[in-house]
Amino acid sequence: MPLEQFLPLQAYAFLVIFTRLAGTVMLLPGFGEAFAPERVRLIFAILLTILVAPMIGPLIPPEPKNVFALFALLAGELLVGIYLGLISRIMLLTLDTAGRFISTSIGMANAQIFNPSIANQASIPGLMLTTMGIMVLFATNMHHFLILAVIDSYTLFPVGNPMPSGDAALIISRMVGDSFRVALQLSAPFIVLSLVFFMGLGILARLMPQLQIFFVGLPIQLAGGLFLFAASFTGLFTIFLEYYAEGINAYIAGG
Repeated sequence: MPLEQFLPLQAYAFLVIFTRLAGTVMLLPGFGEAFAPERVRLIFAILLTILVAPMIGPLIPPEPKNVFALFALLAGELLVGIYLGLISRIMLLTLDTAGRFISTSIGMANAQIFNPSIANQASIPGLMLTTMGIMVLFATNMHHFLILAVIDSYTLFPVGNPMPSGDAALIISRMVGDSFRVALQLSAPFIVLSLVFFMGLGILARLMPQLQIFFVGLPIQLAGGLFLFAASFTGLFTIFLEYYAEGINAYIAGG
C-alpha cells in the first residue's frame, strides 16, 4: 500500500478509537474528576489510544464515503464512550449517596463541604468515601480492569453499528436503582442504629420529661456514629469493590 494511502487510513482509525476513549476518560473515576486538568485527561486519552490502536485496528470498518458519514460515525462512538464512562461514574457515586444516608443517621446532615469530584456541596462522610473510593480503585488496580473492559466493549458495541438507545436507557435506569440499593445496604447499620437510638431517646423522654433530651442525645449519637463509621470502614469498601467489579463485568465488558 502506498504511503499516501496508509497514513490517512491510520489517522482515520486513530480518530475513531480516540473518540470513544476520550468520551470514556471524560467520566472515568480518577481521570475524569472535575479537579483533573483537561490537558492531563487529553494526554491520557491520546496515550491510551496509541496503546490500544494495534489491537482494535482490525475491528474498525472501512473509511466512510463522505464527511457526513464520518461525523455520524464519530458521534456514535462518542455516545458509546459517554455511556461507558457514565456507568462507571454512577457506580462511584454510590459512595456519595451512602455518605448522605450516613450523615443523616449520625447527626451530620447539616455539615456540608465542597466535593471536587462532583463539583457540588456534599456531606463530610460522602466526601471521605468518594475520595477514598477513588484511591481504593487505583490501589487495587481496578482502573486496569475498567480500561480492559472498555477495550472489550468493541465486541459488545461494534464500531459503526447504531447504539441500542432503548437498552442503554434501561441499563442506565437499572444502574441508578442498583446504586441506590447498594448505598442503602452500605448505610443500613447506621440507619438501624439511628432508629434504635431515637426509640431509646423517645422512651427516655417519656420517663424523664425534665431532661433536655436532644442536648444529651446529640453528642452520643455523633460519637457512636463516628465509632461505627470507623469500625465498618473496611467492610464498606469490600462490598463496594465487589459491586464495582460485577457492574463493569455485566454492563461494560459484556460478561
